[in-house]
Amino acid sequence: MNFKLSEDRMNEHTPNKNIMKQLTNIFFYSVLGLSTLVSSNLFGQVADEDIFEMSLEELMNMEVTVASTQALTSRESPGIISLITSSDIQKSGARDLIDVLRTIPGFEFGVDVQGVVGIGLRGNWGHEGKILILVDGQEMNERSYATSQIGNHFPLEQIDRIEIIRGPGSATYGGYAELGVINIHTKKGKDLNGGSLALKYGQMQNTFGRREADVMFGQAKEDLSYDIKFHIGDGNRSDRIYTDLYGDAYDMKDNSGLRTTMINAGIKKNNLSTRFIFEDYNLEQRDLYDAILPVTTDIKFQGIYGEVKYDAKISEKLTVTPKIQYKSQKPWVQNDQTARDLDIYYDKTINQILGEVVLNSQISEKTNLIGGMQYYNDKAESQTGYEFASNNSTSLSFYNFSAFAQGLFKTNFALITVGARYNKHEQFGSAFVPRIGITKVIDKFHGKLLLSQAFRAPSIENIDANLDIKAETTTVFELEAGYQMTQNMLLTANFYNILINDPIVYFYDVATDEEGYTNYDKTGTRGIEVDYQYRGDWGSVGFNYSFYTAAGNNKVASYSVDGNDDELLGFGQNKANLLASIKVTDQFSINPTITYLGERHGYATADASDDPVLQNFDAETFLNLYMLYKDLFIPGLQIGAGVYNLTNNDYAFIQPYNSSHAPLPAASREFIIKAKYSFTK
Repeated sequence: MNFKLSEDRMNEHTPNKNIMKQLTNIFFYSVLGLSTLVSSNLFGQVADEDIFEMSLEELMNMEVTVASTQALTSRESPGIISLITSSDIQKSGARDLIDVLRTIPGFEFGVDVQGVVGIGLRGNWGHEGKILILVDGQEMNERSYATSQIGNHFPLEQIDRIEIIRGPGSATYGGYAELGVINIHTKKGKDLNGGSLALKYGQMQNTFGRREADVMFGQAKEDLSYDIKFHIGDGNRSDRIYTDLYGDAYDMKDNSGLRTTMINAGIKKNNLSTRFIFEDYNLEQRDLYDAILPVTTDIKFQGIYGEVKYDAKISEKLTVTPKIQYKSQKPWVQNDQTARDLDIYYDKTINQILGEVVLNSQISEKTNLIGGMQYYNDKAESQTGYEFASNNSTSLSFYNFSAFAQGLFKTNFALITVGARYNKHEQFGSAFVPRIGITKVIDKFHGKLLLSQAFRAPSIENIDANLDIKAETTTVFELEAGYQMTQNMLLTANFYNILINDPIVYFYDVATDEEGYTNYDKTGTRGIEVDYQYRGDWGSVGFNYSFYTAAGNNKVASYSVDGNDDELLGFGQNKANLLASIKVTDQFSINPTITYLGERHGYATADASDDPVLQNFDAETFLNLYMLYKDLFIPGLQIGAGVYNLTNNDYAFIQPYNSSHAPLPAASREFIIKAKYSFTK
């Protein structure tokens, strides 16, 4: 691909100075505001519930709802569950969601196209519609290509907890909950009980890594609760050199900006609740597909999310919850003059209206039944007069109807979960996916046997690119055993087998400069995950290890590694994490993290015929160290400092499918400093 611009046009393309000026002003005044609050100590109490001192047993008994509408402990819950608290995030010093998820078994990341980084899980590329990301119940996956963008996107300071399912979601989710669910709960009125101001700055070797500010207010009083949270951030993906398949290169220091603005507000009065989220995520890129661009271009991901929900208490045993959600997204937008000149212009809006009714019946202490119906309509509209190929119109829409049911039965033998979901999609007809789980807790031992199916209909752009595209279905078998060795130690291990039939796979053809989607026969992985946790008076330590193999499950050529049927592109088979928190005093802790990623394979160069050449990437180790001081000088003030990628390894995000995109370098060593002040009203 060859791109030519006039020298004048190239000189015109400069970073957005207004954004930078606004961020600088916000950062300055936020520091001033923090200093004022600290010096005056207006309220003098910490708002967030302090869970730094929770024992292992207390954490195990924290209830989650990610795998069931009924609150259960993670040991009882019918899913392979990971729970991450705000305390975990604070102590680790995590910079963004990548840092958090990398400490969870099975998670890894890869580059898609145009500077976008997505999620892989258990060796499978889950970026396009296979992993559901929820923020306060709002689906954040964009509805055009069904992707989710990772890296300086979701503000960590606002998070109360993250509930993760490694495996298909509950029958109540459907949609993109095919390989996993990342359910993010932000801080609500009762969690804030006042407000907080948080600032973050990171410095890489050659440029700043991030500049962020979060302001939150909220309160819960009798039958009224409200919260409002603001986030603004500016960062860089990397400060290293990107080299495309053909040897052309550019410095990412000034060409990989990540800018985020997010507003999240909610109010609840008695049983009526509303939620509003606005996000504006912008990234700079020059990597495009196989060949780099002559200048940097911006890609925008914008969204507005709204929900109204009412919990109608029909009786002590029956609750009916109707809800309406509205979503308007503008993903992958490139609509400036530079994009026109480079012929990469894209500007479409996707609107979704969703209605749902759920019945939750606690028939007895031992029986809980839920059931519901959901209807949504997706409508895409071109903002430029572009006509969709599938209908020769400037708009394209589809509806989907689903019905679901799930029962939890506490028997003397075990806790048994049985569920199913029925889907009827306008384009692809109907599908039925069942789910069964058997979980048992016997004193210090727990076991889980889970068999689940998931159905995912193609998204708007999947359909428009290929009218013959089919829906994909996934079958997952999971087995987990856990044992509380002592009051302070817990060991769990699980085995899984994932098989995706008719997987929807993206491709980019270098020769024709065309992209599209097609179905393959099957793909999937099987593997094991081991997790050890210890918590004592002096602190905590955790270790986890994950391994996958694709042997016998993968038939997607663009995912495969030639000569090695066990491995898939971009994702190493072995990963291990060692996490510790050492309490020096009740206020001061030292928190090291070590992550080992096994060797990977990907395409980084091309031969004389411009065909991609497979390359082996050595194993990498991340060493991170973060120190946190709570209640410094006054209650509610936290100061933290640390370093990520202490060894300054040369890790890069590899494309997990063969479409000629070279690995995208990640950040160099980054020094982090954070300040947060929380107060109660």
